[in-house]
Amino acid sequence: MALRFLTIVMLVGLLAACGQLPRPFEGAGREGNPELLDVPDAQTVKVDIARDLPDGAARHLARAMVRTLRAGDIAAYSEDPSPGKYVLHPNVTARLDDGGQAHVDVTWLLYNDQGLAIDSMSNTGQISAQSWFAGGPTGSEDGSMNVPPDIARKVSRLSNGGGQQDDPAALEFDQLVKAPAAWVVTKISGDRPSMAMAKPLKVALVAFAGAPGDGNEALKRSARAFLQAKRITVDDDIGPQTIVLSASITVQPVKKAQGTPEIDRVSIDWVLLDDSGHELGQMTQNNAVPHGKLDQKWGSVASLAAQAAVDALEGALGQIARDRGLLLRPDK
Repeated sequence: MALRFLTIVMLVGLLAACGQLPRPFEGAGREGNPELLDVPDAQTVKVDIARDLPDGAARHLARAMVRTLRAGDIAAYSEDPSPGKYVLHPNVTARLDDGGQAHVDVTWLLYNDQGLAIDSMSNTGQISAQSWFAGGPTGSEDGSMNVPPDIARKVSRLSNGGGQQDDPAALEFDQLVKAPAAWVVTKISGDRPSMAMAKPLKVALVAFAGAPGDGNEALKRSARAFLQAKRITVDDDIGPQTIVLSASITVQPVKKAQGTPEIDRVSIDWVLLDDSGHELGQMTQNNAVPHGKLDQKWGSVASLAAQAAVDALEGALGQIARDRGLLLRPDK
């Protein structure tokens, strides 16, 4: 669906004759320092705890999946709040028969860290009523598992797999998750090209126009660099995965009541369009520069303006990607 009309205006007051000149567009939209909390390439899996189940059964199910994934060298956890590289979510339906058995049907949904579904698998099994209504697992899960998979196995051995300790309920749930856990391990550690990953969004830079000097090319070149620095694909061949980014630039002198202009007013309208030309979002930058500064070379002005625009539009591009089932950044 189309995004709401997006407008961002950056204003700089007119300059006094003897005042210090500003550095236009500087400081807008800068990214902060990343938090180095997780190992970037660790194939971590956050296993969600199922809803609408007895609490003990829901936790036993998640713990069983965590244990089995760790045995397959996957750093998995369920109770730690840290985000994973992947999320594994169980949708469960169950019924009790007259013999005291819970017949369980679980659909496991595997998501990437951008919330897009990779694939799903369903399996069925039976859990005794005693285990289905048992209390939750005891002992620590050792939930801080944002570590490389080879370390996960060592931690699993040290922690006895997350508190199983020959608990009858845990043993039953281990059997229930055996097949889907093997499927998850294959999806994550196996043949990456076979994974049904979403396609990446692409941005085409088109129709940068209106600037004096080298402004059109300088802005386009800088926007391309900052998009690529964020791992957003730039490809000027327009197709179904493409979002078009264009820029319309005007530079107008600001005259005093008497005398020659001392500053130029710069306005840049950034527009996002789909591949059919339908407008999805827009933002505007306004700023002032010394008169004639941009008549030939834009230099750092183009870089600062493009950085601020890309930083501001990143959220809109992410929303467009989610709406279309695309990845904002290609999967590594």
